[in-house]
Amino acid sequence: MLRYLLCYRFSTVAFGEIGRIPNEWARCLLPLVRDKKVQVEGVCKSAPNNLGLMDSINLSVSVYINSTILRKSHQTSVKVPTSSGDETSIHPLPTLFRLLGLVPFKKADFTPNDLYTRKRPLDVKDGSGVSARLINASKNKNSSVDGSTAENEEAISDNDLDNIVGVANGSELEEMESPSALLCDLRPYQKQALHWMVHLEKGPCVDDAATTLHPCWDAYNLADKRKFVVYVNAFSGEATVEFPSTLQMSRGGILADAMGLGKTIMTISLLLAHTERGGSLDRDASSQACTESSEMGNGSDQSPSSPKKVARLSGFDKLRKQKQTLIGGGNLIICPMTLIGQWKSEIESHAEPGALSIYVHYGQSRPKDAKILAQSDVVLTTYGVVASEFSSENAEERGGLYSVRWFRVVLDEAHTIKSSKSQISMAAATLVADRRWCLTGTPIQNNLEDIYSLLRFLRIEPWGSWAWWNKLIQKPFEDGDERGLSLVQNILRPIMLRRTKFSTDRDGRPILVLPPAEMKVIYCEQTEAEKDFYDALFKRSKVKFDQFVEQGRVLHNYASILELLLRLRQCCDHPFLVMSRGDTQEYSDLGKLAKRFLKGGKGAMEEGKEIPSKAYIQEVVQELQKGEQGECPICLEAFEDAVLTPCAHRLCRECLLSSWRTHMSGLCPVCRKEVSKQELITAPTDSRFRVDVDKNWVESSKVSALLRELESFRSSGAKSIVFSQWTAFLDLLQIPLSRNSISFLRLDGTLNQQQREKVIKQFSEDSDILVCFLSCLVY
Repeated sequence: MLRYLLCYRFSTVAFGEIGRIPNEWARCLLPLVRDKKVQVEGVCKSAPNNLGLMDSINLSVSVYINSTILRKSHQTSVKVPTSSGDETSIHPLPTLFRLLGLVPFKKADFTPNDLYTRKRPLDVKDGSGVSARLINASKNKNSSVDGSTAENEEAISDNDLDNIVGVANGSELEEMESPSALLCDLRPYQKQALHWMVHLEKGPCVDDAATTLHPCWDAYNLADKRKFVVYVNAFSGEATVEFPSTLQMSRGGILADAMGLGKTIMTISLLLAHTERGGSLDRDASSQACTESSEMGNGSDQSPSSPKKVARLSGFDKLRKQKQTLIGGGNLIICPMTLIGQWKSEIESHAEPGALSIYVHYGQSRPKDAKILAQSDVVLTTYGVVASEFSSENAEERGGLYSVRWFRVVLDEAHTIKSSKSQISMAAATLVADRRWCLTGTPIQNNLEDIYSLLRFLRIEPWGSWAWWNKLIQKPFEDGDERGLSLVQNILRPIMLRRTKFSTDRDGRPILVLPPAEMKVIYCEQTEAEKDFYDALFKRSKVKFDQFVEQGRVLHNYASILELLLRLRQCCDHPFLVMSRGDTQEYSDLGKLAKRFLKGGKGAMEEGKEIPSKAYIQEVVQELQKGEQGECPICLEAFEDAVLTPCAHRLCRECLLSSWRTHMSGLCPVCRKEVSKQELITAPTDSRFRVDVDKNWVESSKVSALLRELESFRSSGAKSIVFSQWTAFLDLLQIPLSRNSISFLRLDGTLNQQQREKVIKQFSEDSDILVCFLSCLVY
């Protein structure tokens, strides 16, 4: 009996290592044996009497697949990289089957060879509608110092997006009447979308699809008395004993209509047109299969004119092993937190009462009982909740959204999952559903790779496999080969519907007539004081940058350099933004502040240093709680931008820093202990600014220009939404609006879902409130 080692060697019990097996065999056996997927035994059939170097030994090899693969739902996809320079991979199980001489009794209808044979030769004159400029623009991916990938901030324009994904021709689409439970009338182009969505969801005939092998899978018979059948994916190398029927093929697509065309109402009409429980297709197919089996068992003769029964492949009884453990649910809609209230309101206002039951799955106390989730027709949740429930340590015990087999999963603002390596992208792709939809007006934002994440979620094979996407699409496209882009267009054509406000109907009229959008750019001239402040800040920033250059540490301080640029940008809005206090919010809870001192004290005790007593720390905290002003022990004036030292002494920031001999560290003026700049804590106050901005308020040129615009809108009664990247700037804007008696609301990340819904409702319904501040991050 021969034993096989993990180093491509084989040995005998009596004589130890004898030789090496061929590399082709070793490369597929090694990962399978290492991961205990297979067990290998061999017997020597013939060998020279006197073995020497380079002699050949004939072996008879038996390979046994681990029974765990056959006992339960299991998929294995062990991949072996070929080399550092080659991004392709070897799938060991299909390779092993080939070496063993196993031939599938049912071959895949669509194989990798089809992709290579169908690939056209490069034709530089091939008109794809996209210029070389666009191809080069999509290569905007830069590697940061830590190895992560940072995307260029410049987004693809609407025209380039239309060139890539294409715009549907309205004259070629059929219409479908609105569901009777829909309380509004659909426009013709929305009826076309409804027909298109229903048609995609139907897919092939259910009876035929349930007993038809998926076109990307091979079926192998094993030499086992239990007559197991192993199914292997020709593209991904995945292997399973579950019958991969065409029911597992994608049923859904990407609704990529431009913003304002009504993707939400189209989706609601789809929900009303057809809603069941997840797994209904399998149950219908199983029932049909059982009926056929019963008829055949009774020996009923089939007349020549009777319809031909679809032959079931061996292994069909193992279908749905895992999925039968999941409870069938309705529709799951995943959206940003801000849109949950809007979805709920839209469904309630456009669907007949009782037509769709709604459940909002959100909040810390949300139940994870599958029965609760499955009993509603529509479950609304957020991307954050999906990612949170996906990140469970034990994947098999995730529960919640992952314990339900959904009839339909809809991703609103689907570009949220564009980063394929992000947790939310993987979490969305892991959900089990019969039908999948992506709603987004921007399926591509920065790079062609954005489409890959959507295809992976939709289960569009083989393009949900990164190896094939990268080899046949991404790399050719980035290398300037337009065949990659042409292939993407062919993939998207049947599964994506995109119309814009410029699209026309059969009669050549615009599908939707909207008021013309007016974009106005106002250039503001800085005042002399603002220019002086900016110039001083610029010179100070340049000195710091030059120091990094001289030290040769630019790349090691890129975060500091970005902060310098950030301060210059903020200065252009208002100089007070530069004086915002960085860590005030972090230690606004004074209990945390006390813990910070005590933690620092514990470390000091270990080093044998003296620490402030708990009584003294409590006294300092109480002073801050009472809002006592106090005075700086250096300037003997009221504190201005107060900081706290690790020894719990409060001083003006500038007074303390100016007392040090170096700008990074020095002695505490009170107790003479060594203090570093990083250890200072901004003393918590009600304001996030270093100065009293209300008392010292001065309008910047941009604020003045904004007030003039808001005043003009107020005279006409129009409502305004003010966006800002910095919530500190929203704090500043509240001062002039209050002084000018302009009523406003604010929506930012500090509000929970209920508070956000209240703000949106109040802004929509209250005619006296004309302005709403909105953080860009919330939007």
